[in-house]
Parts: sequence; structure tokens; C-alpha cells
Amino acid sequence: MGSQDQMLASRLARVSMMKDEISRLKAENSRLRDENASLRAHLDMAALAAADLKSLPPGGRFVIVDGWNLILGAKKAASSREGLVAAAKRRLAERPDDFVWIVFDGPRANSVQEGRLRITYTGGEGAQRTDRFVCDFLRMANVAGCGGRVEVATNDRRFAAEAAKIRGENLRLT
Repeated sequence: MGSQDQMLASRLARVSMMKDEISRLKAENSRLRDENASLRAHLDMAALAAADLKSLPPGGRFVIVDGWNLILGAKKAASSREGLVAAAKRRLAERPDDFVWIVFDGPRANSVQEGRLRITYTGGEGAQRTDRFVCDFLRMANVAGCGGRVEVATNDRRFAAEAAKIRGENLRLT
């Protein structure tokens, strides 16, 4: 193999490495674009929820429900999405000053509201999207001075502990 062949082989190897790097960067760019869209949607939903939190009557509680955890987790609160929504509506009928926000992981960000009940899908991909979304909201509620009016309904011990930590509470897990 002559020096020309070695130079050509070296250049081909570099071109191959650059193509691999371009592919990696394109994938990262796509992931970041999706994450940015998700964060933009989360900001809109969090702003709506912040307004609902601020407008609660005295004594009212803002309840955030970890949707899929209470349906699919080991300690089920409902056997289906519809069952969880029905339970939330029963709570609202019993406690007319409360607001319930059910948050589900879902591929597309979406939110609907029926009176004092909001149902939100986080959008995006990856694990623990609901947890991150709710924890960010709790931090915002603390900054706004309303964190003490927020409850998190979940059977996820790690998430419950993180939410309690954000709210400055000691949580006893049994």
C-alpha cells in the first residue's frame, strides 16, 4: 500500500466518522426540538394551573393526581382512566372548593377542562414525565406562596418523597 492509498484510506475513515457524528447530531437536534416543544406546552399548562391555584376559594385544595400511577400501579385507585375521572368528580362533588388536575404521560401534549377538573397529557417521550412536570409545578407554587394548598395523589414512593421535599414536608412512608 503506497502513501497515496494510505492518505485516501485515512480520508475515507475521517469522512465515515464525520457521517456518524452528523447522524448523532441530527438525532440529538430532533430530541431537543421535541423536548423544547414539550416544555413550551408544559409552560402553557402550568400557567393555566397557576391561575386556577391562585383563584381557589379559602380552604380549597389543589389536588394533582398522578394518573397512570393510580391506574396501573400496585395500589390501584381505579381500574381505568374513566374510573379515575369519576373518582375525581366524586371528590369535587364532596368538596366544592377543591380543584383536581389529573396528569397522564402521553405522546402528545393536550389538556381539557371540565369545570374544576383538568385532565392533562404531558406529551413527549421518556420516563417520569408526569413526575418532572408536577415537581416543576410544585416549585412554581412554592415561589408564588401557594405550595401549601397543593396535594399530590400518587402511590409512587419516590415521587411522593420528592414532592414532599419540594413542599418542605417530612413524609413518612409506611
